Amino acid sequence: MSQLKKRVFKGAADGPVFLVTGTVHGNEKCGTAAIGRLVMEIEAGLVSIDKGTLVCVPVCNPRAYALNQRQAEANLNRVMVRHSAPTLYEHHLANELADIIDGCDFMLDLHSYSSGVRPFLFLDTDTPAHRAYAQALGIPYWITGWDDLYADAQDLNAGDTMTYAKGAGKLGILVECGQHEDPAAILHGYHALRRALAHFGLTAAYEDAATAPPQINRMTKIITKDKAGTFTRAWQHLDPVAKGDAVIQYDDGSVLAAPEDGVVIMPAPKAESGTEWIYFGRADS
Repeated sequence: MSQLKKRVFKGAADGPVFLVTGTVHGNEKCGTAAIGRLVMEIEAGLVSIDKGTLVCVPVCNPRAYALNQRQAEANLNRVMVRHSAPTLYEHHLANELADIIDGCDFMLDLHSYSSGVRPFLFLDTDTPAHRAYAQALGIPYWITGWDDLYADAQDLNAGDTMTYAKGAGKLGILVECGQHEDPAAILHGYHALRRALAHFGLTAAYEDAATAPPQINRMTKIITKDKAGTFTRAWQHLDPVAKGDAVIQYDDGSVLAAPEDGVVIMPAPKAESGTEWIYFGRADS
């Protein structure tokens, strides 16, 4: 039985299949709202799919969405591989989502995060096509290095939406639209979606994206929560740090310091034991 609800809109002319996904994590609902707005506009005749096919999956983790929590039994964006013998709820979702991704040409995955307000995207694969797609979205902050960072961390990430899409030969980008509860995150997601559809020719041109060079940072280090502690301050995504700055104060008295001059990336003050707590990064030319 299918767990995921899809909306499919076909244009009058042949063209690519574009997939947009939301709420891979159940408490990241801006994507669902952004997709919902577009669906209503299409149904009202305000937006036209001129060619190709738009596939919308507004809620990729229904149970976690209903609970308003990140996951039900596992982090869907860390188990996004095919499971021959699924044992967890998210394993079944991953299998179903894999089938949907296999049927697309291009993909946009909309997320949000906990500490910070600036929208950013992950440029996991650095090719001219990926760069052109990223530039078209008008998102001013880019993060690189995800694939390299997790290459030796299979215990943390068996697979995510973008690594699955890449392996299936699809062109995809994940956008973090802003903070979970910030209404602006919905607008950022909506604009990114509209720009993506225009970029691939499914719709007429949308408002011009920003042309200023993006600020790009490369992820260089993952810190998992392996013992109790707290952040030394309310760190926000892309806050600058200098080498040696105290970032985490552990309950046992030890301190985790910034390994180099750079920035903190996606600090998660409520991270559970054994999961990603904070990342470090530096400017990437």
